Amino acid sequence: MKERIRKAWKVIKRIRYFLIFAILLLSVNAYAWFVFVTRVDSSISARVRSWNVMFQVHDNNIASEVTFDIGEIYPGMPDYNDYARIVNTGESSGEAFFKIKSIRMFTNVYTDANYTQGELIDMLTSNYPFRIDVSLTNNIVSPGHTERFNIDVVWPYESGDDDLDTYWGNLAYNYRLSHPNMPCISISAEIRVNQESIGG
Repeated sequence: MKERIRKAWKVIKRIRYFLIFAILLLSVNAYAWFVFVTRVDSSISARVRSWNVMFQVHDNNIASEVTFDIGEIYPGMPDYNDYARIVNTGESSGEAFFKIKSIRMFTNVYTDANYTQGELIDMLTSNYPFRIDVSLTNNIVSPGHTERFNIDVVWPYESGDDDLDTYWGNLAYNYRLSHPNMPCISISAEIRVNQESIGG
């Protein structure tokens, strides 16, 4: 009797090991099947971010080139300010920059074909008793934001050089007499916004 019980236990142990091995084998196969199915059924999709940047001057949409006409100038004139809006209604940030294309100062014309950007900007800020500044509020135009390209003209009543003020004041007066419908100064600038590679 004891011998039969011992033989039965040996058989049960063998069956138990076989069952454990069979369960492990089935679970590995089921996992492999699951991974295989997942790979076959998976897919990749992407949505392209929208890109929509507009330029506006006085609420009118414009192309990338804008011209600012500055009428009368004289010592003590009210500070002049005008701007172009850069409106980003898309989903991608953009990098904004500008280039001065031409400056017409009375009858003289200076263009980017003959002068560097640095020379043209120095001309506006340093060559005259009045100062003309051009600038961007921000170089990055984020989605849903508006930045500005500004132009400011300042000619204080006392610039510190009365002779120079008088000379340029007379020049402006004489120009207006002979060109009553023309602005004294005209600045043409190109504004561009490029999509950034860093996202945002």
